[in-house]
Amino acid sequence: MSDKKYYLTKGGLERVKKEHEELKKKRKEKLKVEAPEASHSEDVDPEYLAFRKDLGILEGKIMKMEEIVRNAEIIKLPPKGCKEVRLGAEVVLDDQGKESKVILVGTVEADPILGKISDESPLGKAFLGKREGEEVAVCSTVQRIYKIKKVSYPSL
Repeated sequence: MSDKKYYLTKGGLERVKKEHEELKKKRKEKLKVEAPEASHSEDVDPEYLAFRKDLGILEGKIMKMEEIVRNAEIIKLPPKGCKEVRLGAEVVLDDQGKESKVILVGTVEADPILGKISDESPLGKAFLGKREGEEVAVCSTVQRIYKIKKVSYPSL
């Protein structure tokens, strides 16, 4: 059992709970509809082995969702007017002359395509605790400098 905290928005936690319920329904249906008869030679029955493998994957996903729900911590808005980057912050950046925007979230809700970066990513770690106007150097294969132009907290 893990003690890892999963930081989520209220909506993110609701999505995880919904997905968890859907996975449990899927497991129930799978057991009801698809369970093949186990033969005496179940170790060589490909249909039975495929069923067991699929069921194992589904069980793993269910267990992960249960862990997330059990260890979830809702991201809370900071005091009004806070200009420090914390979880839940929407950060407008000057990225080498181009303006971009990211939202700092926990690992479960991270989706770089949608501009949601994890607090555990190199970029997220670099921005945490920084304030408007600060420059932040992020090193990967090359060093890149970002300037934090604005920090705000949309409703979570």
